[in-house]
Amino acid sequence: MADTLQFGKLSIAIEKTPKQVTYSFQGEVDEHFNQSDVPRIKADKIIFDLKDIYNFNSCGIREWIYFLNAMQETQNDGQIIFRNCSVTMMDQINMIPNTLGEASIESFYAPYYCNSCDVGNVDQLINLKEKKSMILNSEAPKFKCQKCSADLEFDAIEDVYFTFAQDTIPKAS
Repeated sequence: MADTLQFGKLSIAIEKTPKQVTYSFQGEVDEHFNQSDVPRIKADKIIFDLKDIYNFNSCGIREWIYFLNAMQETQNDGQIIFRNCSVTMMDQINMIPNTLGEASIESFYAPYYCNSCDVGNVDQLINLKEKKSMILNSEAPKFKCQKCSADLEFDAIEDVYFTFAQDTIPKAS
């Protein structure tokens, strides 16, 4: 069972197991996010599930960076992993590198659309380990439209959207 914290339009569910803690964020990271009220739980692995973050404002990003820095200090040798990063989260990571800190990205959403059947935004989940070489080369992975099976079009500038990869993904492994 998860403990849930509420900060204005942001909720954070915290689930603990003996070796892992998952913080699931949902909503808007803004001036109501009082990061000092979020428990820093030490574990071998800390997961931030970020698929439901839909907005940041300047106060929110400041609090986020303070929170991430405090979590990193708590962890010592533990891992902090960003999972299911929303497009909004990826935009922040690319604009403000401290948004990621020393954490690693496991998976993230990227914006696509279908030119054939006019399906609007179709965010696709990308597993970084599976698509590492493409991302390092700033190439958007290929996906098919679930409605008409046409190739989806990447809806961002690849060199810009995959900027995070150049500094955060080890080239060899």
